[in-house]
Amino acid sequence: RPSNRYGGVNYAALNQTDGSRSCFRSRYGKDGKIVVIDYTAFHPRIICALTKYPIAVDVDIYDYLAKLFFQKKTTDETDISNAKQLAFRQLYGGVEDKYAHIKYLSNLKTYMTEQAEFFDKHGYVETPFFKRHITSHHLTEPNPPKIFNYLLQATEGETAIPRISMVLNHLEKFQCKTKAILYTYDAVIYDFHKDDGAE
Repeated sequence: RPSNRYGGVNYAALNQTDGSRSCFRSRYGKDGKIVVIDYTAFHPRIICALTKYPIAVDVDIYDYLAKLFFQKKTTDETDISNAKQLAFRQLYGGVEDKYAHIKYLSNLKTYMTEQAEFFDKHGYVETPFFKRHITSHHLTEPNPPKIFNYLLQATEGETAIPRISMVLNHLEKFQCKTKAILYTYDAVIYDFHKDDGAE
């Protein structure tokens, strides 16, 4: 995975309210702007793909999960915020028994178990797109959530990098002034020039 740290500074952790980020400016001055484009709910969406759980792209996945977690027909911002926390706890720590009845999570639990069993039997798991092997050389003390997290992070890169490459090819083909300047996890930061047009 990429790192946000360079020269002892974690750029992603810079305070957003005290002016720490104001030193970052477009190379194009008033004709440019630093723009962040990110995936919405990237990991929960990747899980849908890995576990073959169908959910429409226009559905807010955290609202969807909040309705399932809290058994509500309508949710508010607090429910959605709490659902995010609960979802990430299940994704990174393993599915808790009290939520295992939720199909999205039961599919995830089954996937985690199957991948861990495959790892135990064959000594590796394979990433879904690039078919890379994750072995005991990559992780120590494997367990289902840990193996899954390695697969999830690998799938994140295997999903994002080809799409970033497509954007870079587009920028080059059309001789755009906009430059990609940083990729971190589920986001790309661009130094955008207004001549290229927002679309």
